[in-house]
Amino acid sequence: MGATATSVDMIEILDPPIVPWIEFENQSNWDEALHLGRKVTWRRGATIDAPDDQANSIFLIRQGVVKVAAASRDGLQRTLWLMGPGSVLGEAAMFARSSLRAYRHQVTAVEHCITHEFPRQVVINEILGRYPAISKALLSNLAAKSYIMSTQLEESLFLSVPQRLGRFLYGLCLARNSRHLTLSHAVIAELLGLHRVTVSNAIRILKRAGLLEDRAHGIVVADIHALAAFLTTE
Repeated sequence: MGATATSVDMIEILDPPIVPWIEFENQSNWDEALHLGRKVTWRRGATIDAPDDQANSIFLIRQGVVKVAAASRDGLQRTLWLMGPGSVLGEAAMFARSSLRAYRHQVTAVEHCITHEFPRQVVINEILGRYPAISKALLSNLAAKSYIMSTQLEESLFLSVPQRLGRFLYGLCLARNSRHLTLSHAVIAELLGLHRVTVSNAIRILKRAGLLEDRAHGIVVADIHALAAFLTTE
């Protein structure tokens, strides 16, 4: 993503918080292996995988964003994370032992997506042995998911809602290199495991503190440095 009028000064005031957004800017380590897969596109709103679908491939997201959500038997959903360019979908399910080799989550395309699909046998028999940089990328992808889940648990136990929201917005600004975040209150609530009204109240607190700007679409962080200072003193 290129710098914009709302891009972020990348001086790190805090260690970048772990946020439920997985994206890797550098995809070059995949270039030599792209011929082993095939290009697949998903339209916005398409259901990519549902719980109990078999995981026979992994997908490298080249463009677009997908949402991964936990789904109950009653149809309730909780968004776990969003995945953007450079991230990999399906590696955890594919590497599980055969009795567990199925998706556990609902995966939906939030934007039009361009991906590369690699069948399981290609990954196991060719990619893992011949492309160590891709093996490292797959491990990084798995690690990101693990850290997201553990961080969400820790923050829900130890931080106030404004702190959790502030850390989320700060980390996402750094990850996306933009102060303009096109996420609704409802989506943020899902990602943080909160009620939408609770998120809206926390956003009003941050606006009154001068940390967020009023915009018709999405949220704009007024001053990334001031937000970081708020997080260290709140």
